[in-house]
Amino acid sequence: MNASLSSLSDLSGLSGLSGLSLREAVPSDVDDVTALENRAFPVPWKRAYFAAEVGEPFRFNRVVRDPGGSLAGYLFCAFAAGEIHVHKIAVSETWRRKGVARLLMDDLFSFAERTASDVIYLEVRPSNTPAREFYRTLGFSESGRRRRYYVDGEDALVLSVPVPPPHPA
Repeated sequence: MNASLSSLSDLSGLSGLSGLSLREAVPSDVDDVTALENRAFPVPWKRAYFAAEVGEPFRFNRVVRDPGGSLAGYLFCAFAAGEIHVHKIAVSETWRRKGVARLLMDDLFSFAERTASDVIYLEVRPSNTPAREFYRTLGFSESGRRRRYYVDGEDALVLSVPVPPPHPA
């Protein structure tokens, strides 16, 4: 998939992702997003946080649903002044390692180019090796560290990527 796609809502031609739908998050998604968040993270966001983000200006919040309507994944971001900050991304257990996170991030890169953003930032736990490797394949590199960022005391690595992203080796 390339970032020049302006609309990714029709995924029928994408290998392994046929039947999925990608769209803006709406209030009726919040309960499913919260349920997945609770399964995916040791210190999850509260429902109220997601509800407060949906529909707000300067937000890019996306959900992917499978053919049966179940939530396959979500992405919640804020943007301003040429920067995008990924607040949350998660994929349901059933859809992990099948391209859903890549689909969400490709959609984000497309959005970043359409809005002439300069950089995308996110935080990730140093202990989350699979996520760090995934972000590396997208061109992200370490740009900082937030000491004791997580409630359990673990630091966060700040990763960033310029828009458009470089092509990793």
